[in-house]
Amino acid sequence: MGKKRQFIEEDVLDKLVIHFWKHGYSATKVDQLSEVTGLTKTSLYNAFGNKEALFLNALNYYVENTLKDLVGSLDKSMTLSFNIEKLLKSSFSLCDREVLDFGCLLTNSIVELNGNEPKLHEAVVKLYDRVREVKYKLISYYSKAGHISKEYKADELTDYYMTVWQGLRVQSRNDHAAEKLDNSIQVFLKFIKSIER
Repeated sequence: MGKKRQFIEEDVLDKLVIHFWKHGYSATKVDQLSEVTGLTKTSLYNAFGNKEALFLNALNYYVENTLKDLVGSLDKSMTLSFNIEKLLKSSFSLCDREVLDFGCLLTNSIVELNGNEPKLHEAVVKLYDRVREVKYKLISYYSKAGHISKEYKADELTDYYMTVWQGLRVQSRNDHAAEKLDNSIQVFLKFIKSIER
């Protein structure tokens, strides 16, 4: 019988997520992960695998929790603009300043890993696509129900939303971005309201 783990996996993953979010993949050493989690390198390797596996475990955990929170906050009895405003406000206006300063973990990772870590980059892009799929399902629901203009395809609107969201996440790293973020969100919401039926 295997030895029982002496730690709570979710607590360790939370710490891994924060570290990778703050420092990125390349600048992170396993010694640092051992220090922030309070586990020996051997324990980390035994529980999660090498540095690459630690990173992917952390990202998967981050995405699963993000999607769970995202889906739980949606209310399809309300308009698309209502739901998008709720999503954007929770990600920006109501978000902790320190978290905003980190930017988006997935976006940061896609940019960092592109070109020098092709295998990891591909894995992160797949995780990003999972997040996009949830947004697509939301927009597609309103499109199929005839609640938004037929002029716009759900796929195109999803890409537009994701581009706006990524831009906001990058802009949010600016210390003086609050007013700009709010202005951009309001302009985007005006557009969404203008195509609602």
